[in-house]
Amino acid sequence: MNWRDRLLPASFRGVGFWIDQAKTPVGRKGQLHEYPQRDLPFFEDLGQQAKTHDLTAFIVGADCLEQRDKLLKALEQGSGELVHPWLGRLQVKVGECDMTHTRQDGGLVTFTLKFYPDQPLPFPTASVSTQKVLLAKADTLLGSAVARFEQAMTLIKAARIGIANLRNSLTGVYEVIKEQLQPLIDQYKEITELVKAVKELPKEVAAEFKGLLGDIKELKAFAREGYRGVIADVSQQLEAIRKADAPKLTTGKDTTAAAQAMADLVQDTMLVKVAQWVASMPVASTPVKLSSTPSLDHQSRQPVSRQEVPVTDDMQALRDAVAVALDPMLDKAGPAHFQAINDVKDALNAHLKAVASSGVRLVSKSFQESLPALVVAYKQFTDATRVTEVIQRNAAAHPGFLSPNDVKVSRE
Repeated sequence: MNWRDRLLPASFRGVGFWIDQAKTPVGRKGQLHEYPQRDLPFFEDLGQQAKTHDLTAFIVGADCLEQRDKLLKALEQGSGELVHPWLGRLQVKVGECDMTHTRQDGGLVTFTLKFYPDQPLPFPTASVSTQKVLLAKADTLLGSAVARFEQAMTLIKAARIGIANLRNSLTGVYEVIKEQLQPLIDQYKEITELVKAVKELPKEVAAEFKGLLGDIKELKAFAREGYRGVIADVSQQLEAIRKADAPKLTTGKDTTAAAQAMADLVQDTMLVKVAQWVASMPVASTPVKLSSTPSLDHQSRQPVSRQEVPVTDDMQALRDAVAVALDPMLDKAGPAHFQAINDVKDALNAHLKAVASSGVRLVSKSFQESLPALVVAYKQFTDATRVTEVIQRNAAAHPGFLSPNDVKVSRE
C-alpha cells in the first residue's frame, strides 16, 4: 500500500472538504538565552510543542454554497472530531478561521482553519484509601474485642476464680503489657492489681484498654520514625502477640476462661495497635530524579535531600509476619470475631501491598575487595550522603569494612 492509498478524506464533524496544505508544529518549545562576552548560548527547555493544526482547505462544486454552510455550522460547534488526511482521527477545538470568496474563482470557497488539541475531560474516578480502610477495620476490631471480653466474663462466676492460679497464668500477658502498653502500667502497677481488676471489675479493665487505643491512634509514627522505624516497632508488636497466647498454667474452668479472655483482649489490643502503626506508613509518591549529580565536595557541604521510599522486600516480609501472627488468633475466634480479625488482616495486606508497589527492590552487589560503606554509597548512587542507608541494609558491624560479596543496595 503506497502513501496515496493511506490518505483519508478530510472532514470536521462529518462535513467533508479538500485540503491543499496542512501544517503542524513539532519538537520542543523553549527560550534561547545569549549572554554578553560569552560564545555559548543556553537553550531553556519549556516543554513539548502544542499540536496545533493549520489547514488550508477548500470546497468546490455547483453546491459549494450549501457545503460551505454545513462546514460553517460545524465550525461554530467549537469542538469535535477532525479527520486529518495524514494524521488520522483527532479530537480538536476550533480556533481562529478565515473564509475567502473571489469572483474569479466561482464555485470555490477557500478556508484557513486552525484547530487546537482537545483532551476530553475524564470521568471522575474514586480511589480507595487503604490507610482509612485499615483504621476503620481496626476500630471495628477494637469494639468486637471489648465486647468479646465482657461477654466471656459475664459467663464466669467470679467466686470460682482462683487468684493465685490466675496470677500465674497471666505472668506472660503482664510482661507484654509492660513492654508494649506502657500507659496501662500507671493503672496496674503490678500483676496482682491487674488480676484483681480482671476478677472484680472486668468492664473497667475493658474500658482502660479501649481508652488506650484511642490515644495510640493519634500517634504520628511515620513522621517520627520513617518506614524502617515503623517496621521495627510493628515487628516487636507481632512478637508480643505471639507471647500473649493462651495461658497454660490455670486450673479450674472459670479461672481458665478468665485467663483466656484476658489473653485474647491483650492480643486483640496489640493487633489494633499493629494496624494503626502500619496505617501511618504512606504510599510514597514517585521520587524526582536529579537532572545532574552534584560533586562529592558539593555533597559534603550541602547534602542531597531525598524523599524516603519503602523497600518492597521489607513490606513483603512484614506481610508474611502478619499472617504468621494472625492465623492462630483466627483459629480460636468465634464467627463474629473471626470476621473482625480477618477484615483487619485483609486491610493490612491491602495497605502493605499499596506501600510496596510504591517502593524499590533490593539487589545484591559484589566487589573485588572490602569497601567502606561511604564508597559503596557513592559507587551505587553517586550520592555519598546515603551511607547510612547502606549500613542499615547490610547490618554492618563497622562502616569502614563491608563484605565484598552480597552487598544489599536499593535498585533504582
